[in-house]
Amino acid sequence: MMKKRRLHPSASFVFAALSAWIVLSWGAIAHARELHLSYEANWGGLHVADFSLSLINGGNVYENRFHLETRGATRFFTNLAVTASSRGRIISPPATTNGDNGGNGGATIGNAAGAHLADTYLAKTYHTEYTNSRHFRWVDIDFGEGDEPAHASTGTSPIPGREERWNPAEKGPEVLEKVEENYRIGVSDPITMIPQMMTMVRAHLNGGPPSTVVKGFDGRRRFDMDVTYLGLASRTVKGILHDTYHVRVTPNPVAGFKERHKILWNGSTYDFYLSRDDRFVPIQIVPVKHGPVLTLITECETQCPIKAEEE
Repeated sequence: MMKKRRLHPSASFVFAALSAWIVLSWGAIAHARELHLSYEANWGGLHVADFSLSLINGGNVYENRFHLETRGATRFFTNLAVTASSRGRIISPPATTNGDNGGNGGATIGNAAGAHLADTYLAKTYHTEYTNSRHFRWVDIDFGEGDEPAHASTGTSPIPGREERWNPAEKGPEVLEKVEENYRIGVSDPITMIPQMMTMVRAHLNGGPPSTVVKGFDGRRRFDMDVTYLGLASRTVKGILHDTYHVRVTPNPVAGFKERHKILWNGSTYDFYLSRDDRFVPIQIVPVKHGPVLTLITECETQCPIKAEEE
């Protein structure tokens, strides 16, 4: 039975979104310049959200886009919608036949001789917008160059026609400096960090280590993501048995978290089931303890639309 206290859109849906970005990006890196997918999130038998993801890989540059909207009772109480986009560049390492590969975008690869080295995804900019029943909010992140710390800013405004619901104490724009500078160096945004992590997992299938840690920053919080390849698995989804690759991702709060958010993130490990073929397409994303189950619904030629619901 679903516990209502766990239904926290600002934490659980955001991590569910991160989970989707992680596995979807793996397939995009290897086999598609553009990948457009649509997912449905269900929690305790309830349809709680839909989201779409577009990943555009230009070889040495990339652009990622994300759109989420809540559904059903969750939409009634939160009316939450999230859009995000990130841009940056991709650096492909030279071939190696011996140990140390040096630094690689904050990800640890290991020292296996002849191990396949993963591409490095360097975040440049990130922009996200949140809309709920009260207001519109945006967050921008500039990741700078080299060893510079990332800088974030935010702002808010009332939604036209809902001005009476807006809290005038929430003003903007403002600079976000709650996370110390040393925690904002060598980080990736919530989208860019995902293909970086998943290319590390893909590298494992070519001789690299079975796990890695990647640093993330969303403007307010710094967190690490532990990624571990668990092997082959069979998974039944919508009555169909699939042969899959099994990957586990565990988030770890580092800085900028409220205590109640730490509790949610510490219990938000997800298992990913990817098609066992040359595309590595995620079939389903499942929480180990609690949270929404994410299921692939369709693949589109361009960015998948999310059907609007009447308020």
